[in-house]
Amino acid sequence: MKNLTIICTLFLVLLSTYTQAICVHEYKINTNLIQGPDFYKGKYFSNDGVTFHKAENFIFNANTEIFVQEEHHTLASDRYNERYLEYYSYSHIQKFINRTRDSWTQRGYKIQVIGKSLEGRDLYAIFPKNIDPNKKTLLMYGRHHGDEGTANWIIEGFVDHLLAESPEFFNQYQIFLYPMVNPDGTEAKRRYNAKGRDLNRVWHTSPSRSLDEISFIHKHVKENVLSLPNIPLIALDMHGSFTEDFIYRVDKNFRNQNFFNRQANFINNLGNRDEFQNGNAQTSNGHPKMGRIYLVREFGINALTHETPRDIRKNGSRKISDLRKQGFDILETIKQLY
Repeated sequence: MKNLTIICTLFLVLLSTYTQAICVHEYKINTNLIQGPDFYKGKYFSNDGVTFHKAENFIFNANTEIFVQEEHHTLASDRYNERYLEYYSYSHIQKFINRTRDSWTQRGYKIQVIGKSLEGRDLYAIFPKNIDPNKKTLLMYGRHHGDEGTANWIIEGFVDHLLAESPEFFNQYQIFLYPMVNPDGTEAKRRYNAKGRDLNRVWHTSPSRSLDEISFIHKHVKENVLSLPNIPLIALDMHGSFTEDFIYRVDKNFRNQNFFNRQANFINNLGNRDEFQNGNAQTSNGHPKMGRIYLVREFGINALTHETPRDIRKNGSRKISDLRKQGFDILETIKQLY
């Protein structure tokens, strides 16, 4: 009977993980419940929920609660681009930066390398040369998780349509964009950075205490965005899910009903344009050191996590052009609401 109870408990934990739209299969388990070598396949393990290791690099102490994150499948296959929409690599972001640099310059923006990844790759920020405290401010991140490549195709679509806007748009709005937070994970086709850290679990209240690549991103955001007298109208953290298109928001009690309604308003209006997202949302207060949660908790910013399936079959009806259009839909929704 005891063994049956253990098995049923584990099953319920796993079932709850798989029955909703999610960006990662993550759960806690007592090490005493782990049975058989098959359990270790395709999983990463952590004591702190931040730094994850393969089983061969992790010490399993008896009767200890640990965090588990599961791979969707092995992204490292050379045949990925034969099966799925083209994987967005670090070289893609460099081409994107070079392709759009002149257009950004013409609109009074600069592209700056604000730090280096652990393996020496550039961390880019795109922002106004002359920051205007009176303009409506937008904030966007991409690729906290390296293997979520579809997020960057959406960002490209957003930027291409943004740069096609009239001067009047830039007279009203200013944007701060961090298009690839985790270039090392991107190159390795891995969720984590080079130290095995989940970069969406390492935002501290102080940039000096945020870890690795996030310390550079956080420092730049704090000095240039969070110092403005008016908080950003919206902050979008662009991710890729295992399942479907949806947006993460916080629940009604995290701040208040008005804040919840403000988040729902953006989600619903975007859903009227985006046939894939279609108003689909998940309520999650997340990890306390997520970038989205930090912005909501500390500053009351309307911060949302935008999820699109990271692996889209090439033989399906959905194309990269559809991902780019999702970026256009985001821009049009912002213009309508703000």
